[in-house]
Amino acid sequence: MISIENREVLRRKNRELLKLLDNEKNNVCNSKGTVEQAKSGAKTLKVQFLETTKYIHSKYDPEKEAERFIKNLDMSVAKHVLFIGSGLGYHISKFSSQYPDITFSIYEPDLAVLNIFLECCDLSSSEMRGLQHIFTGTEATEITTDMEKVLRLSNGSIILAILPVYEQQYSMQVKNISETIIHSLKNKKMYLAVNLINQKRWTINSIKNFPLVTMTPNIMCDFPIRDFRDKPAIIVAAGPSLTEELENLRKIRESESAYIFSVGSAINSLIEAGIYPHATCAYDPSAEQWKVLQKVKDKEINNIPLIFGSSIGFEALEDYSGPKIHMITSPDTVSPQLLDTTKSIDIVLDSPTIAAITFQLLSKLECNPIILVGQNLAYKDKNRYAAGISYDFINNELSENEIEDSITITDVQGNSIQTSESFNIMRKQLEYFIQKSPEIEVINTTKSGAFIEGTTFTNLSTIIEKRLNSNEVNTEWWNEKNSYNTKFTLKRLEILSAESRRITKQLLNINSELEKIDRNLKSKIATKMEQNFVEFDKQFSKLKRNPFYVGFVEPMLIVQNTRLSEESATIRFETDVLKKAEVIINIFSHFIKEVELHNEFVKPYFEEMKERLLNIDEEGVINE
Repeated sequence: MISIENREVLRRKNRELLKLLDNEKNNVCNSKGTVEQAKSGAKTLKVQFLETTKYIHSKYDPEKEAERFIKNLDMSVAKHVLFIGSGLGYHISKFSSQYPDITFSIYEPDLAVLNIFLECCDLSSSEMRGLQHIFTGTEATEITTDMEKVLRLSNGSIILAILPVYEQQYSMQVKNISETIIHSLKNKKMYLAVNLINQKRWTINSIKNFPLVTMTPNIMCDFPIRDFRDKPAIIVAAGPSLTEELENLRKIRESESAYIFSVGSAINSLIEAGIYPHATCAYDPSAEQWKVLQKVKDKEINNIPLIFGSSIGFEALEDYSGPKIHMITSPDTVSPQLLDTTKSIDIVLDSPTIAAITFQLLSKLECNPIILVGQNLAYKDKNRYAAGISYDFINNELSENEIEDSITITDVQGNSIQTSESFNIMRKQLEYFIQKSPEIEVINTTKSGAFIEGTTFTNLSTIIEKRLNSNEVNTEWWNEKNSYNTKFTLKRLEILSAESRRITKQLLNINSELEKIDRNLKSKIATKMEQNFVEFDKQFSKLKRNPFYVGFVEPMLIVQNTRLSEESATIRFETDVLKKAEVIINIFSHFIKEVELHNEFVKPYFEEMKERLLNIDEEGVINE
């Protein structure tokens, strides 16, 4: 029977597990556990599975075995341990005694063993204070859900401690856990790499683009929804299959039977074919984004509206002579600080692919159906792009290394096809947003493209014949004005100017508190330390609430903040105030230096934006 103390811990750590254990109907065990006395006198555990009997611990000396087990763990870089197999908890107790500052989770797939573990082990004891999560289950979906929680708790720094019996008896579950960790770490590595590259660009772009944001209409709130509601819209991407659909797209454009939204590099193929979309969409923050739109500029085309994300590479917007319309994207932390948020201003969530950005946009505009063209998200004939697309910074033809590193997925017709890890992530992101809009029909017409969950595959020619047979498009849809409150923005500008000056004093106060902690640490004065910690938290919280810091400095420190969060997690479990002081000084001193550097870096951009905003006349033109 589970003790009151253990029930309380389970209520906090995993309420669903407690419900499962309380439900006798669901609590059916496929095995039977027996507690025996080992030759050393300690208790050991024998489990009878369906076809075999196994000892979970040594039948001679389970405590000595647990010591050897922990000794074999590589704890040089681990910040969290997942124990696979609880048994009677010998190895967990030994670990906790040896590594009291390292957190852990427990996965026990066998309900019979889990019940015995919870009867003989006190989860509320000091030995278990590092416990973060405990779970059971053998189904892949159950394990993946719990593992996602464990990975969040561990910040991805995790090792597995697997009891030998479980490697044999639950090999499929162990494999599932390992694959979940590998996939998560790959995603985290890519996430951090993208943030490291883009974190400054996102903020600088948002600052430099903001004056244009105030002078252009917002696609989400300045356009009548009736122009788009239940109208077919086509997202034209730059995959190799686009080449086969150019003539079909020409027919659609001539008949005005659907809106055509070009995304990314597809604009170049369309222009080469003489097909002008109803809009081209762009959002990439990189300095290379201007090259995607250069063909429009070189040909002096002024009748293709550009829908740009507010954090787009600012160079792309320079000299674009066509109509410009914006959407506020989630990496833009500047616009929310300066625009009147009492008015409903929707945003588009950042994504690895412009197709997912545009899908969000069209779903919010209530277009239906949404048709995908050239959305390969996979390799075709060793090509990256459709015909008519070439750049000096990337080859259209795949390299041998890219082909070797490719992974196999299923295409729209159920065949195997090769793709890259990044394309696969883009596909999953698009699937996520499609799943969020079940009311919208999504048709994928991409021949030889990756299968995208939530879509149906149909040839574009068939759709033209059976679905697109009337004039659906308002060709002047883009001709609207901006409705932002200029007076509100100018008032916010004054407030942010004052807050930018206040940051300097706040940083001085934080450094002063760190110096006090450092002096007391060197003098080993522990009595004053708790008060030092309280005052430091108070000053650091003031900085974190500063609107200028929130909108202009912190967004450039995404990777540093992630690292700070991971490193400061250990502070919660440190009871020695002197050790705690040492950790605080080490991790926060470096972080505050980063804040100081980035604060000085961003101020000239803020002042430039401020000057431009103050020079916008009543006609919405900047008087340089």
